[in-house]
Amino acid sequence: MDDLLARFRAACDRHAGRGGPELRATALAAACRDVLAADGATISVTSGGLWHLPIGASDDAAAAAERWQFTVGQGPGLLAWTEGGPVVAGEASLRRTWPVLHDQLHRRTPFRSVIAVPLRPGPGPAGILDLHLRRPEPAASRDAERAQLVASLIGTELLGPATGPGEPAWLDAPAARRRQRVWMVISMCRQVLGLPDADALALLRARAYARDRTLEELADDVVEGRTPVRALHHSAED
Repeated sequence: MDDLLARFRAACDRHAGRGGPELRATALAAACRDVLAADGATISVTSGGLWHLPIGASDDAAAAAERWQFTVGQGPGLLAWTEGGPVVAGEASLRRTWPVLHDQLHRRTPFRSVIAVPLRPGPGPAGILDLHLRRPEPAASRDAERAQLVASLIGTELLGPATGPGEPAWLDAPAARRRQRVWMVISMCRQVLGLPDADALALLRARAYARDRTLEELADDVVEGRTPVRALHHSAED
């Protein structure tokens, strides 16, 4: 495993020039893809409940896979966070356990299997590393063990006390800023429709699914005035 960590650090150095501190997780995701025999990688942060932010992706296809997992509200990454341990999902497992996500991954991405591991256990913000694979079956135990080792290093860097006071830089990652529009729309649903946050998110997911769009795309429509908030409720009732 020492060789794995050395190669991971070298890959991090190669990708370090991707931008400022807000893009550090993007460099880390790219390094994960390079050294963990994956075809894509994403890093996201959650503190429980509805709050779930993507903060880094190795490439556009991996970022799309994360968005669809969040849009359908199910998948290996969410389960890894809930259970606090690795989740290995081959194509058959995805089809059986998360059929809606399986369908979207087939339609929207080249990925057929996923390995998801938490960045760290315990209270406070937690993170998830998703490895997206083109092959239908990961090498479950070996791949998950390697991913967990690297994820722990990432968790220490991004979520540990060394991050310092104030807001973490990853809150300014482009994907995180765009995801925050979803929470803007949830707040609008609470104020205009009188819905609790969980019900508002469920409504948005149903509406996004009906339109075959991600939650980010639907949130853009609402925030930019193309879809009135009240129309979301009316369309769900029709």
